[in-house]
Amino acid sequence: MMLGAMLCLTLLDSLLKHLSVHHPIGPLVFFRNLVQVTVLLVVARAAAPQALRTQQLGLHLVRGACLFATTVLITLSLGHLPMAQTYALTFSAPLMATLLALVFLGERPRTAQWVCMGLGFAGVLIALDPAGALSLAMLFPLAQAMANAVFYVLTRHAGRLEGALTLVLWAGIGALVTGSVGLVSFQPMELNAWLLLCAAGLLGTCGQLLMAGAFRRAPTAVVSPLVYSQIVWAMLLGFLLFDEVPSASAIVGGLVVAASGIGVVRFGRVR
Repeated sequence: MMLGAMLCLTLLDSLLKHLSVHHPIGPLVFFRNLVQVTVLLVVARAAAPQALRTQQLGLHLVRGACLFATTVLITLSLGHLPMAQTYALTFSAPLMATLLALVFLGERPRTAQWVCMGLGFAGVLIALDPAGALSLAMLFPLAQAMANAVFYVLTRHAGRLEGALTLVLWAGIGALVTGSVGLVSFQPMELNAWLLLCAAGLLGTCGQLLMAGAFRRAPTAVVSPLVYSQIVWAMLLGFLLFDEVPSASAIVGGLVVAASGIGVVRFGRVR
């Protein structure tokens, strides 16, 4: 389920990368979230009506803003950088989240986790390829990783009171509310673009539900490392769809970041 979730989310990003070449990003993200929220409302109403209620509306709006920011930033990243390098840099999000959890939630990483985080950020530097051509576009995936890290920490906090479907649904609603500002740049789209956008929304929904299902059926330490399978999907889809050949630094950096992230999870999140 987790491998399927990562494939769905990478396909979603690929569709947004393709559509953003000819269409403004703001409306794309808004309508992608609209499809997801619509599907989740139907699912929640039929299977879990309690998921429609929340006592943390303000928190979910902030989570939604983070989710909107991550989608915009990953789309901008993929518009300027190869998929493999983009994901290698965004994989620093769990490492940043661990540091933020230390500051805001009082969680104390073990010594081994500190070592893993140090190695992870070294992997980020490798993926940046300092010997090559640095560009301002490399700030997009790093900013996306930070926004994602904030989203993780807020979700962990909100999850103390609410279930997975509630968290996914209300994050989508928050992203929809925040993303409505992107409609100011709306331009008419052809039918083919609308169909691809609907497919992107459905892929995002499937990815979120599969991920929630995976975490519900297996321990976090087993499921979480499979997030890094996304770099394999990214290399395959980047090559097949966009003729991208990943650089050695992107592959090595991505593997180092992935290994460090797995180490952080395996050594336990708190002491």
